[in-house]
Formats: sequence, structure tokens, C-alpha cells
Amino acid sequence: MQQKIDEILNYVKGKMAEVKTSADCQAVRVEVLGKSGKLTELFKLMKDVPAEQKGAVGQLLNGAKQAAESIIAEKETSLAAAELQQKLMSEKIDVTLDLNAEEIGALHPVTLDFMRMCDILTGMGFSQIDGPEIELDKYNFELVNVPKDHPSRDMQDSLYITNDILLRTQTSNTQPRAMEKIKPPFKVFSFGRVFRKDDLDATHTPAFHQLEGIYIDKKVSLATLKHDLSLILKKYLGDATKIKFRASYFPFTEPSVEVDAECNVCKGKGCAACNGNGQYEILGAGMIHPHVLELNGIDPNEFSGYAFGFGFDRFPKIRYKIPNAKVMFSNDVRFIKQFK
Repeated sequence: MQQKIDEILNYVKGKMAEVKTSADCQAVRVEVLGKSGKLTELFKLMKDVPAEQKGAVGQLLNGAKQAAESIIAEKETSLAAAELQQKLMSEKIDVTLDLNAEEIGALHPVTLDFMRMCDILTGMGFSQIDGPEIELDKYNFELVNVPKDHPSRDMQDSLYITNDILLRTQTSNTQPRAMEKIKPPFKVFSFGRVFRKDDLDATHTPAFHQLEGIYIDKKVSLATLKHDLSLILKKYLGDATKIKFRASYFPFTEPSVEVDAECNVCKGKGCAACNGNGQYEILGAGMIHPHVLELNGIDPNEFSGYAFGFGFDRFPKIRYKIPNAKVMFSNDVRFIKQFK
């Protein structure tokens, strides 16, 4: 019996010297210790061992089994460590790789300037709100006092999807939505794309960005509007920028004003960038019409407010002296790179 056990253990040791993988070790384990394994077959012979020798033979076989298990386990541990190391090396990531090898992009000038304007407005107590680009006629026109026969409702000017749904023509659609959800007093602004059937030229595009601001409180006056807008524009365009308020008309404000800023390309002399006018019309504003307040459930005898709207793409156009609005939406990487 001892001779057979020694032969099996020597066989296991020889096999362990040859195996290359954990799977090979498992195959040897099955061959020696499995149901029909070499050592298992010796255990089956116990029934033929005389009773007085069973204890000694059993002890001998159990010792052989433990020895075989130990030899195989030791090899499995060694192979597992080697396989893990090989896997780690094959999946190694070089954390010292220079990430600056790839060129980093730049923010669009409209985005850069909105971030700047956002800082100015939030610093003055305004909070940002959002409104949908695909809008109901009710919010785009009716609740801001634009009647059915107003020219801006013309199918040639606005992009209608159905009779009651259109692409918003202005961010003024956020006015009634704000008054519907927020109780005065409040100061809010919204920013986003608006859509009109404009011809593409140096100062117009059919899709552009607009920023709308609203302030509703007791005793808000035209003087409040002029003060706040002057402060915003001076902070944004610079203290030396010449601005001018002039009377105008909008259906949702009364009285209404438009604000012009001197063209910083030609310094007021007239050029292609400003269509020869020497100045830009940069925003429309006014006191929110009492009827608009009534339509949106606010008592005009208790509250008043102002609203202003920027054609926002003109702002970076002025700040960065961009001569033509088309280039801002040309997808030309050379243009964007200038704003890194």
C-alpha cells in the first residue's frame, strides 16, 4: 500500500512541475482525487484490509490525500499569482499619459457672454427661469397682449407648426409662465433660442438667442427701468459705452423704449457691421402693460413692473467686434479657436 501511495505522490509532484495553468492543475486534481481518481481507488480497497490494520491504513491514506492536496494547492496558488500579474500587465494603463496631447475646444462667444451676463443679473437679484422653444399661441401671443390681428402673428413672420403651436418668436413667453407660477415681488430672467422668418444678413439670422428680464414689485417705475438697464449695459459693455433711450411701441409694455449702443467697430461713423447707422439697436423694454398683469392674475393697482429683451447675439458681436453675424453660426473651427 505504501509503495502505491509513494508512486501516486511522485506522480502528482511530476505533474505539478509540468503544468502551466490553473486549468491543468484542476485536471490533475480530478485524475488523482476525483471520483475515479488514483488515490480514491486506494480508499475503495479499505474493505479488503484486515480489521486490525484498518486504522493504520486509513491514517496512511488520509495523510497521502492531504499531501496530494497540499502539493496541488501550492502550485495553484503560484499559478494564480502569475496569471494575475500577467493580466495586470496586459491591462496596464499609463496614468502618466500627457492629456494635453489632445487639443481642447473653446466655448462659443454667445455662451461666454451669456455666462458673463448671468453673473451681472444674478448679482442684481435676478433668478433664472426657462421656457419651451415650441410654444402655445396662448403664451407666445395672447397673454402678452398681442391680439389676433397683430402683424407678428402673420404666417410669413412666425414659424407655425399648427394653428395653435409655433416656434417661439421671443422669450416673452416666459413672462406669463413666470406670473402664473410666482407671486410678486420677483425678478427673473430667461435665455434661449427664438425663431423668426428673417433673412440672413450682417445683423439678422432666422434662429437667434434672446434674453428676457422681468421685475414686478410695488412702485416699479420707468426711472427704475432706466437705472437698472443703464447699470446692466455699463457693466456689460463698459462704462465708456454710449447708450441712448428712445420712445418706441410694444404691445406688452406701456410706455415702451428701445435702447441703442454706439457701434464699437466704427465708433459711430457707420459701417457694414451696423448697417451704416453708427449704432446698434440692442434691446427693447418698457413698463409691463396693466392689461398683461390683469391677464396673468396680478392686480395692476397694487403692482407694476418692467420687462426688457435683448437680441443676445448682438452682444458678443459688439464686444468682440465681429463684423457679420453669419460667421458666429458657420461651424468654422477657426472662428471658435479665437475664444480660447
